[in-house]
Amino acid sequence: MCKKNVKKFYSIGLMSGTSMDGIDASLIQTDGFMIYDYIVNCSIDYPVDIKVKLKEASEQFHEKNISWADIHKLKRSLSDLNLFAINKLLEKNTALSLKVDLIGYHGQTVYHSPSDKISIQLGDPKYLSNRTKIPVIFNFRICDILNGGQGAPLTPIYHAARFSKTFQGPIAVVNIGGISNITYIDRECVIAFDTGPGNCLIDDMMTKYFSKEFDDEGQLALQGDVDGKFLTTLMSDEFFNRTPPKSLDRNYFHKYLKSNEKSPQNLISTLSYFTANTIVDAMKYFPSDVNKIIICGGGSKNKYITQKISELSKKEVITSDSIGISSRYVESEAFAYLAVRCLLNLHISYPTTTGVQSAMSGGSIFRPIG
Repeated sequence: MCKKNVKKFYSIGLMSGTSMDGIDASLIQTDGFMIYDYIVNCSIDYPVDIKVKLKEASEQFHEKNISWADIHKLKRSLSDLNLFAINKLLEKNTALSLKVDLIGYHGQTVYHSPSDKISIQLGDPKYLSNRTKIPVIFNFRICDILNGGQGAPLTPIYHAARFSKTFQGPIAVVNIGGISNITYIDRECVIAFDTGPGNCLIDDMMTKYFSKEFDDEGQLALQGDVDGKFLTTLMSDEFFNRTPPKSLDRNYFHKYLKSNEKSPQNLISTLSYFTANTIVDAMKYFPSDVNKIIICGGGSKNKYITQKISELSKKEVITSDSIGISSRYVESEAFAYLAVRCLLNLHISYPTTTGVQSAMSGGSIFRPIG
């Protein structure tokens, strides 16, 4: 049993998810085991031009046609936006602005391929550390990937720390971001993996057909019909036959959308049902039945998806917001927590959460110069 560290760190977490819509920032106090205080959160939206450039960059990496000059400029722009998020966060609690010990900087994922030993998060941690004069932890995923893991999901240990004291297990914590992931928690047993697309396909099709960034509360999905044949095609993909742990790149399922002759409204309904169905289907890999499903992430606001998860699973489904845990900031809080664990060389990934050979720490530390 590890002895708990006596120092309580003030740690900032910066998270930009696969929805590619902005930055969430959180300041917590933790010793890497317990979380003592959830102090303040904030978020900023990416400017439209950054959203466009990020999707272009993601496509470039997939097509292996990369403009490194453009990528370098994008990294600096993203780092400036993260710096702005930090300043906005600390303006909410100026008393702690000089007490921050550490920043956990996830960066923006644009390409994820564990089979090729690659997961690319854009950002400039050295620049961010020098500007803030605070040590920055970056590169959370690569150590796991180089040791046989998927590099994702990394938040399960935080899910266990955050939710297991509130609920008796077994429970499932589902994060619906661009990609959905699920964590099974029952005492010391923690199992996790990506379940499939979360919001990414829905958001991209909303932009394409309706000039909107997302389906607000699932209102459009609620009005359409599910295309059963197309749903069967999606569910037949070999990803769903892979035994967990497993992870997914946000562009993986776009191959099914290249030629679409369906009603745009019905397409949104089908993709939304697909997200819910893959989450429920993933529970067949759990060692025992769960008594509660807790949903966080942007998809927790989609009433169609949460309703379908409840109907298909026949389980009690709640959002983390309903128990006072902001669904938006679970992941940014998680990377503040993971940063401290990395600093202390504590484990952040496990064979049952990423498939890594053995439990290990990760991350690279960047300290300010001067």
